[in-house]
Amino acid sequence: MNSNTEEIDKKEEKGKKEEISNLGLSNKDISRQRLLNKDGTFNSRRTGLPFWETFNFYHYMVGVSWLKFSFIVFSGYVLLNLLFAIVYYLLGVDTHLLGVIAASEMDKFLESFFFSSQSFTTVGYGRISPIGTWTSSIAAFESLVGLMCLAIATGLFYGRFSKPVSKVLYSKNAVVTQFNDITAFQFRIANEQKSELIDVEVRVMFSILREENANTPYRKYYNLKLEFSKINFFSLIWTVNHIIDSESPLYGLTKNDLTNGHAEFLILLQGYDDTFMSNVHSRSSYRHNEILCNAKFANVYGFEEDGRTTVSLDKISDTESV
Repeated sequence: MNSNTEEIDKKEEKGKKEEISNLGLSNKDISRQRLLNKDGTFNSRRTGLPFWETFNFYHYMVGVSWLKFSFIVFSGYVLLNLLFAIVYYLLGVDTHLLGVIAASEMDKFLESFFFSSQSFTTVGYGRISPIGTWTSSIAAFESLVGLMCLAIATGLFYGRFSKPVSKVLYSKNAVVTQFNDITAFQFRIANEQKSELIDVEVRVMFSILREENANTPYRKYYNLKLEFSKINFFSLIWTVNHIIDSESPLYGLTKNDLTNGHAEFLILLQGYDDTFMSNVHSRSSYRHNEILCNAKFANVYGFEEDGRTTVSLDKISDTESV
């Protein structure tokens, strides 16, 4: 990269027409933190509204991890049965539940809990049955609650399994390297899943913090022109390549310029998944400290004995010094 300050100023003047005026991110966002997390979530927080106005239970349960989802479902099941078990216990196990075999108060409570779980799931083994109008009414109401909860859980499971998901593997770092006797910015991506993605398109936005108008911080955004922004098939590793020529917003910038400007490269990838028959997308970013200069990506291709091409996805981030 050229470190000449005059060339940088000229390039900025020439590149003003290439600046993105509306990316969906504020030009007044002068945060020194990452704008876009590696997992695709935005590193910002919206405040000012009550929690329940912004919270959507279905969206949360469909998007949360499987571990949290399982924990919430199991915890809800246990808590509801504990609640009804307490009601049965307070009504009187000996007089309102027929068939209870218990020697201690703890055994009576456990009998109430397991009777509640049977009523909740409408299993009803038959050994324990309710006596009286109040106990029968509570058991009937619990059966209704159980049917509704099971229906909700089934819908959530279906929503999670049917949700189109893209698993795009990004190289740990991006590189600035020599490409056809010129400098280029590169990173690598691959499809982790066995399903095929077609008509895959990638867009890269460059963000950098500048001091303007009496040292007032101001963030600028640029679209980077890629060598290939769209491919038909995504079965191998794709090295996304941006040529740093005189038309590039990166032209004339040094590593220190990127660091001082808290530069970040925002990536948006979208394609068509033929398994879900739906469009999927993925987001990620590279910050200035994740850019390697004077390095190139290592070879990841090989061949099997029958001549088929092999791609080592575990080496997607491997680099070599230039």
